[in-house]
Amino acid sequence: MLMLHEILGTDKLVFKEKQAEHFFYEDLLALNEKPSQYKITGYVEVRKNKQLFFKQVYSWV
Repeated sequence: MLMLHEILGTDKLVFKEKQAEHFFYEDLLALNEKPSQYKITGYVEVRKNKQLFFKQVYSWV
């Protein structure tokens, strides 16, 4: 997971929730997919211990 300062300045979108067409890296591995065939679409907000983090989401190239 990434912190806000790690994604500032990126051209990727930030989503409140993961969309149906999005996958986390772990999802791709569980589905035996090749992450290299997907691109990073944006980031999803994740709150842990009252802190805001961001997780990369992938979609089909």
